[in-house]
Amino acid sequence: MRKNRGETLIESLISMFFVTVIIVPVANLFLQTFKTDIKVDNLNEKNVNIENMAEILKAKKYNEIVNFIGKYEISKVDDFYNRFAIEKKYQFLKKLEQKRDKKGKFQEDKINLEIKRTDGYFMNELGQKEYIFEINIDKIRDYYFPNIDENS
Repeated sequence: MRKNRGETLIESLISMFFVTVIIVPVANLFLQTFKTDIKVDNLNEKNVNIENMAEILKAKKYNEIVNFIGKYEISKVDDFYNRFAIEKKYQFLKKLEQKRDKKGKFQEDKINLEIKRTDGYFMNELGQKEYIFEINIDKIRDYYFPNIDENS
């Protein structure tokens, strides 16, 4: 005769242990992947902002960029707009990332910006030198070339 026998408590506990041993590390792996993905997205957004800042500066006229030579520390997008006199229609940058310090207070991510003149130059139609400028924003380097076809 065959007995209808159910699952014992020990069998249930053992099966739950094996399921837990498998699920917890897999769940932790998904959590770590999610956290890393968020950090990469934030870094990509910051890099896009930096590249956009360089492009905005490269759109300036030569006489304006000459006045901006120097080192700057940008903590807010509005600082960038005000310092470099960016028109309202070109103000499309996203807010800079805010980090929390050890005490839990928000600390803004500062961007170091430097504009310096290089040794390279072009001669304009008046015979004046128009220099090429190097734009360094954090660790991204770009160059400003004078518009030699401005009057053409």
